[in-house]
Amino acid sequence: MTTPRVDDRVKVVVKLEKDEDDYPPADYEGLWARPLGEGLFQIDNIPFFARGIACGDVISASQVEQELRFLEVVRPSGHSTLRLIIHDEQDVPSVKALLERLGCSIERSHIPGLISVDVPPAVPMATLKPILDEGEAQERWGYEEACLASP
Repeated sequence: MTTPRVDDRVKVVVKLEKDEDDYPPADYEGLWARPLGEGLFQIDNIPFFARGIACGDVISASQVEQELRFLEVVRPSGHSTLRLIIHDEQDVPSVKALLERLGCSIERSHIPGLISVDVPPAVPMATLKPILDEGEAQERWGYEEACLASP
C-alpha cells in the first residue's frame, strides 16, 4: 500500500486520543495535506476528530509502513477548528449557512449532524462564541473547540 494521493495532496494519518467515553469513534484520522518538502506538509482540509490541528497548519510527518504519520504542528496557520453536533439533522443546512455568512468554512461528516468548522484568522472567536453558546443553550447543538488559534 502506498500513501493515497489526490492531485498534489497526500493523506497524513493522525492517531486520535480517546476520552473516557471512548470518543472519537475512530483510532486514526486521515487529513489531506500538500507536501512542502523536507517532511513538511500543509493541512488542506478541516479535521473532524484530531485535536490541536487546523486547516492551513504546517505539520511534520514521517513515512511509517507506507503511510505518512503526523508528528507535530510546526507552524500554526492562525485558523481555529470547531466541531458541532447538530441535534436536528434538518437544521444542518441553516447552521451551515449561518457559519458561512460569518466567514467560516464547513465540512459535513458521514456521522449525521456532525460538522467541522474552519475559523479563519479574520473571523474573531469573540464574534462566534456568543452565537455558539446561544445555540447550545437552546439545545440546537453541542460544540467543542478542537483547536484554537493564539490571539
